[in-house]
Amino acid sequence: MPSFQGIELGARALRAFQIGLEVTGHNVANVNTPGFSRRRVHFANTPEYAFNPNIRIGTGVVVQHVQRVRDMMLEQRINANTSDFARLDTLRQQLQGIEGVMLEPGEEGVSARLNAFFNAFDELATRPDSMAARQSVLQAASALVGSIRSLYKNWQNLNTQIQQRMSQTISEANDLAAQIARLNEQIRAAQSNGAEASDLLDQRDRMMTRLSELVGARAHYTSDGGIMVFVDGHTLVQDGASFPLPNAIDVPNRDLDSTPVDIRIQSGQLRGLMDAAANLQDYMSRLNLFTNTLITEVNALHQTGYGLDNNTGYLFFDGTDASNIALHSDISDPQRIAASGLPNTPGNNGIAQALVNLRNQPLATLGGMSLTQYYRDLVGQVGNEAQVSRNRAESQQLTLEHLYQIRESVSGVSLDEEAANLVKYQRSYQAAAKVISTFDALIQDVLQIVR
Repeated sequence: MPSFQGIELGARALRAFQIGLEVTGHNVANVNTPGFSRRRVHFANTPEYAFNPNIRIGTGVVVQHVQRVRDMMLEQRINANTSDFARLDTLRQQLQGIEGVMLEPGEEGVSARLNAFFNAFDELATRPDSMAARQSVLQAASALVGSIRSLYKNWQNLNTQIQQRMSQTISEANDLAAQIARLNEQIRAAQSNGAEASDLLDQRDRMMTRLSELVGARAHYTSDGGIMVFVDGHTLVQDGASFPLPNAIDVPNRDLDSTPVDIRIQSGQLRGLMDAAANLQDYMSRLNLFTNTLITEVNALHQTGYGLDNNTGYLFFDGTDASNIALHSDISDPQRIAASGLPNTPGNNGIAQALVNLRNQPLATLGGMSLTQYYRDLVGQVGNEAQVSRNRAESQQLTLEHLYQIRESVSGVSLDEEAANLVKYQRSYQAAAKVISTFDALIQDVLQIVR
């Protein structure tokens, strides 16, 4: 055994334990870093030295590799559940916004204004020749028109915002895909030299989780350190190349128009936005049907009545749906509001009473429901779907939090464990330094004897 082999043995140990201290310090420094995986140092003994065939002694220790502690099967489960939670939570947020602008129950909601409108005609029926009662009808009708148009406009604005968010989501997903493709190349280059690019792997995993959250992407890990990323049957990332998602959104079918096969979005924020957009379009269609029926039925009755000017044929509402409903110019003069069903009888209340009865009258265009029932059913539908989405999102959140706890136990940094490692590596380092000091003293003694 060479004379300086003992010093070399101690030097190897110093280098190994220094790496252990540095890795432990890196773990401690990143204890609060999202997505960080703790590192574990693996030591290996160096080859033995043979004095002779019967005597072999060790030559020290080296760091074999630094392992990134990560359970990839667990990561795939987390990504899948993250996609589902993102879909449900996004839908919940959007439906709460849709429900909120309805202002139900409340004095400014359509339900209250619709009841006030019929109540005003009820008052007119008791005083058919009253100008004050006619003014009340105009005020109530104007308030109803304002509430309907305001609700439709707010829903239209929300729909525009949802469309913009869908485009932004696709754009962000494509940017992430391009970054993952570049990381694939960097990770392969690092691992081809025998190193584990732990920080790059953590960075890629965080991007993959975000991509799953956005569009429900799935990852396939390859043996050379790369990943392939898929959305439905579309290959989003392969090796060092990315293939962007198209921005042609088909909300009714929940897919992206692509050639040759459309890309179906099954989870993630994008699917939640698609579901919200589809629900909102249904609500707007129902509101338009309600408004069109209101216009048609009120006008049909009002045209047959007589105002205080003894003329008939006046329209009450103008427009066709919730976007353009308005009071007709025919009733700009309150005297033209029809209350009487007969000419030359200003005290008759036939039409006013018929309009009051319209409040609870079943209508074929509304599926046998009255105007008040139909709108109440719409309010109930929006509220129920918002509540269901809230409950499902909360349930999925509990599942995801449980998986996060499991990942933390596997990959998370334990300060207690790292503190113990610091003490262990520190004492080991001191012991290795003592070994070098001892061999140095022995060599000095030999040199002194020789001298």
